[in-house]
Amino acid sequence: MKRRNFYLSIMVIAGLFFPCSVRLDAAEARPVAASVPDSAHLSIGSGYGLNYGGIGLGFEFNPRLPKKFGMGLYRYASFGLGFGFMPDGGLAYSFALRVYPLGRGQLLQPRLSVQYGVVAVADEYYSGDERRAEGVAFGAGFLCRLTRRISFDADAHFIAPVDYEMDELVGGRVRFSAGLRYRL
Repeated sequence: MKRRNFYLSIMVIAGLFFPCSVRLDAAEARPVAASVPDSAHLSIGSGYGLNYGGIGLGFEFNPRLPKKFGMGLYRYASFGLGFGFMPDGGLAYSFALRVYPLGRGQLLQPRLSVQYGVVAVADEYYSGDERRAEGVAFGAGFLCRLTRRISFDADAHFIAPVDYEMDELVGGRVRFSAGLRYRL
């Protein structure tokens, strides 16, 4: 009876110790994830259109927020900034909020955007001294990863200018932008 209790005690202790040691070994054997995934990054690009402030540079940043604020948000949203030169309009800028409904992991990443900045150039008859028209633009487009660090993006934007009526502006309500980006 004593011997059976002794063996039973050893089996209970071994049963308690063995699963703990397996859990510790499994935790140590897990691969360490990269500190910043591909979808959380800063990219710089060059191109034409509202994303680039006319002809210029565009920056895009995907923030990584702490878990309590929504850990996966960087996979679906980004902030954009564009600085450039508009033909016949001088220096231009744009601020953007972009949403990637399907995430950032695919080769082809569709996106929606809302931008504010210089969206058009006014006709000389209406403009006087200031030819730049600031306003809001709503866009839809895509980003296509060509390599791990280089991507191509293209968007179509529907503009709503603040300073001028649409008949006072050069071009229509739809603007296009395209360019190449490099992920830093």
